[in-house]
This record gives sequence, structure tokens and C-alpha cells, in this order.
Amino acid sequence: MVKKEHPPREERRIKFAEAGILFVLILGIAVFVGVKMTGDAGEQAATAPTSVVAAADDASPATVALSETPREEINSDATLETAEPVVEPEAEPLTEPAVEPEPLVVTYAMAEQAYRAGDYTEAVRLFGRYTDEHPDNAWGFYLLGLSEWKAGDAEAADDAFAYALELEPGHVKSLVNHGRVLLELGRTDEAEARVAAALDHDPASADGHRVMGRIRHAQGRADEAIASYAEVLQLDGNDAWALNNLGLVLIEQERFADALAPLAKAALLRQDVACIQNNLGVALERTGHFGAAADAYAGALAADAAYAKAEVSRERVAALTEAPGTEPIDLQVLAEAFAVTSLAAPMAAAADDGTEPQSDDMDVAAAVATNAADEAAGPPDTAATGGKDDDQQDR
Repeated sequence: MVKKEHPPREERRIKFAEAGILFVLILGIAVFVGVKMTGDAGEQAATAPTSVVAAADDASPATVALSETPREEINSDATLETAEPVVEPEAEPLTEPAVEPEPLVVTYAMAEQAYRAGDYTEAVRLFGRYTDEHPDNAWGFYLLGLSEWKAGDAEAADDAFAYALELEPGHVKSLVNHGRVLLELGRTDEAEARVAAALDHDPASADGHRVMGRIRHAQGRADEAIASYAEVLQLDGNDAWALNNLGLVLIEQERFADALAPLAKAALLRQDVACIQNNLGVALERTGHFGAAADAYAGALAADAAYAKAEVSRERVAALTEAPGTEPIDLQVLAEAFAVTSLAAPMAAAADDGTEPQSDDMDVAAAVATNAADEAAGPPDTAATGGKDDDQQDR
């Protein structure tokens, strides 16, 4: 075959075209390789951070120096102005009290401890928790009622005692103290029914007879009130609250001489109770023993300096003169001679010594017994009934 010869111009054109094609081919290969290498480098950076750390370990001194540039200098760079600023935490207030963690479980002993300490608000909170966790425990509701009553919430105490008695209808302590609360609320007929039920279960309950005396007194049944206090004193001749309230009933009946002996005994037993000393002063004043009355009023102020009625009465009797021939009175002898059996028949009225009642300002009041030490309350899951409670008397 004979090779065809191309003209010189045509041959140059063919060579030029072949060079262009080769250039485009090489350029395409270069672009492809560059893209491929860039993609591989990105994947390697994402999947192998340890290689970056390793590289940092081998960094040159210059690189290390750059990494140690102060943070303030880096943050001052214009490219970092949009970075979120560092916010320092607010300081805790120095006066913030420490919050005690709530106990996970409230025990009977914890709640009772608050009650014995006189922290009745805390006792209400704890016995509320305890009764929520032990809804079948009459004793828990009984002490919840006492705590609520002493915290000043008679309505809540009414509910607590009522619930305790739903659980244990014969729980004498709940019956008696529910009677006290109902009496305070002015529901005397309901109070009488509760205390009568308590006395049916325990005829020897001095607390029951004493509260019954208060109920009958509030109902205007003075003779029956005296009989109730006589029952208490036959059980315990040194019951200061029964002695005082007996004296109060006798004073209200204007039997001042008869009131002297029980009040003298009550005053010797409880020199720390202002209203008992004051009641004795009233009986002494009304029987013409003004000097002894002044001493009794002074005793009331010694027990409670803020007992204003005693101060008024003491100033009043200080200006009075005893009638000629008035015999001195020995309160110690009078107290020791008192016998509850003398209450079986109506007592003789006070002898008329010629003195007139000195003022209508004289006041008497039933003692508010605040015996802080109850006897042991008994096991938390039983309806025990022993012991003597605070005898809250509000007249």
C-alpha cells in the first residue's frame, strides 16, 4: 500500500488538533485526580482525629508557641466577634438558709418528739404525714388532734378526734379530749355525749369527770358540776384543777366562805398558776380578809407579771380596812382541813360580816391546766388509754 502524502499545511493542522485533544485529556485527568484527592483527605480528617492529635504532639516549636497564645488575644481577633461571650455563674446569696431534706419516712417517735417539745405546728405536720402513711392507727389521729388543738385549730382537731373514734370507738382519751374540743366550740350537748361515753368505758377516769364538770358548769347545771368535781377529788384529792373549778362554781353561787378551802388547797398545790391565786384572792376579799387577799393577788402577779386583773384587784384591796374583830385566816390549816365529803350536802353560806361587795371589777377564772409532761403515749400502733393528758380548761 502506498502511503498517502499530506500537504504541509494540512499536516500542521492535523498535528495541532492532536495536541489540543491530548491537552484536554490531560487536563481532565488532572481535575479528576485533584477532586479525588480532596475527597479522600476530608474523609480521613473526619474518621481519624487521632492523627491530628498525633500531629500536634510532633508540632514544631513555632506551632506550640502559637497554641499557647493567650485566650484574650485570640478572642480579640475580628473573626471571633460573633462568638458567644463567656457568662460567669451568679454567686449564691450568703443569707440563703440551708434547707433540711425532707425525711423519707415520718415515724411516730419523730412526730411525738415535736409534740413533747411544744412545737405543735411541726407536730401537726409530722402527725399529718404519719397518719397519711398509717391510716388505720387511732393513736396517730388522737395525737394529731391534740397537736392541732394546741396549735389553735379546734375545727381540725374535731375532725382528727372524730376519725380516731371511727377507728376505735372506745378510745377513752379520744372521747375525753374530743369532749374538750367540742366544749371549746360551744357544742356542749355533743361534748357531754362524748364524755359520758368515756365514763361508761372508764368510770374511774378523773379527766372524764373533770371535763364533765366543766360541761355541766357551761350548761348552767351548777349542782351537777359540783358533783362531778367531787368525783374527781374522791379519785385524787390533790387535783388542783378540780379544786379550783369547784371554788369557781361556789364563788359564782356567792358561797365565798365555802370556796376558801378548795381554793386554798389548789393555790398551795399550784403556786405557779396565776388564775388560781387570783380566784383565792377573790374568795378572801369577799369574806373580808383584805390583807390575805392582797397577798393572794400578789401571788398571782408573781406567777404572771402580766396578769392585769390581779394588779387592779391588789390596788383595790390595799385601800380597804378589815372589819373590827376579823379573825386572821390560816390558809395552810384551811387547806389541810378540806374534805370532799363535805360536798355531799349544801354548804353553809358565808357568814355576814357586815362588809359589802367592794367592786364589780373582781374576776374569777377556771384554771387552764398546762401540764407539759403527759405519761407515755403508748405504742404507736395500739389504742392505749393510760396516762394523764394536759387538762385544757378554757374558762
